Amino acid sequence: MLVWLRSKRWQTYAAISLGLGTPALVLGKTLIFASLFLPALAVLAHVQFFQKNPISRSLKENRWLIYLALCTASLWLISSIFSYDNSKSLLTWMRIILLISFFYLLVNFLRSDKNLLPICLKSLISGYGIILVVANFSLYIDSMIFDLYASVFKTEIVSEVLRISPVPVLLQLLKPFYSVAACALPIILWAGLRMGGLWRNISFASVPLILILLYGNGLQPGMSAAFGVAAALCAFIFTLLLLRLNRLSVITVLVVTISAASIFAVFILISLPVPPVSPEPLPKLPLPDWHRQVIWGFTLDVAMQYPLLGIGPNTINLFPGASAIIPGMNQEYVPSHPHNWFLEIFSETGLLGVISLIATLCAAFAILFKRAAQKAVPAIAAITLLASFLCSSLGNFSIWSMWWLATLGVLLCLPLAALEKDTSVGYGSNR
Repeated sequence: MLVWLRSKRWQTYAAISLGLGTPALVLGKTLIFASLFLPALAVLAHVQFFQKNPISRSLKENRWLIYLALCTASLWLISSIFSYDNSKSLLTWMRIILLISFFYLLVNFLRSDKNLLPICLKSLISGYGIILVVANFSLYIDSMIFDLYASVFKTEIVSEVLRISPVPVLLQLLKPFYSVAACALPIILWAGLRMGGLWRNISFASVPLILILLYGNGLQPGMSAAFGVAAALCAFIFTLLLLRLNRLSVITVLVVTISAASIFAVFILISLPVPPVSPEPLPKLPLPDWHRQVIWGFTLDVAMQYPLLGIGPNTINLFPGASAIIPGMNQEYVPSHPHNWFLEIFSETGLLGVISLIATLCAAFAILFKRAAQKAVPAIAAITLLASFLCSSLGNFSIWSMWWLATLGVLLCLPLAALEKDTSVGYGSNR
């Protein structure tokens, strides 16, 4: 079954489809799953290969990451069982487990042939090169291309499948793509440097195109995405700085940085408004907007009511009072999600769930930094991607959104596959 997918031609199609997955998000969130159809079939067709290689060497060497991940999954499962809506929470939990498992297998698929990763990276660079030019042209010069595309959405079936209103506004279509482009930026640059030549030039040209796109023609700038780009840059510089220090200095710098970040986070949390809020906005923070601060304040209040295991994954909008109208505003306390991954996980999986997740992320960053110290450039690309994703997720989508997690998975599996390939016998450089 699916033997035909083991052919070079169909493997190439799967790699191209994977590379085009995140650029295609500009046309609708569902398209990333359409782009994963061929790669998913290819993964199934390579079951025999995975049976021969059930667990990679990197996972064997970094068992603490596995232990922490399993601990996090177990705590989230317990939280789901005792959830405010356990059926919804358990479904969310199962989707996360399946998604992580799928992308682990996808990394192994990209390792199965030395030509697959370069094809995928070239597809990624080409896709973003074209999409960014068209998006900026539509946003700043003439929207005729967008108008042609938007005419398709007059068909109700099409708009329902792609989850966009029948006549989408250009900014509405581009807004989710802002954060996608911000996360993709470090991967595009790394892919261009790895491929060299024309691909490097296209990747470098993508930088100003992404920055111009995030400005949104001054009408609706992508603030969360901009913070994601800034976080990626800071993570890149910070990583290079740490690589120049000895072990003791690295530990000292990390302790100081983490302590400062924790103090700043506590200051933000204690400055949030406590529900019910006054009809007159009384923000203590200059950013974000008042509605976002009210959402965060409500979410934190829920977290403090259920501090141990939370109310269950993906249920904050179902909690009593979440749909109540904010005094003085025609908005709900939690329209759909908290727009902050930390508060969302804290309120829904409790202190145990969020601490376990943070410990897992720290272990992952430590492993990647160790590989970066061995001059593995893909590790630096993965670090900057995670920094961009985590920072932008402090103010944009629900952390449980499958399309958003799939975006991270698609982008992250590329440098991870390169890490595995570059340390395998017979494969290329550490770029």
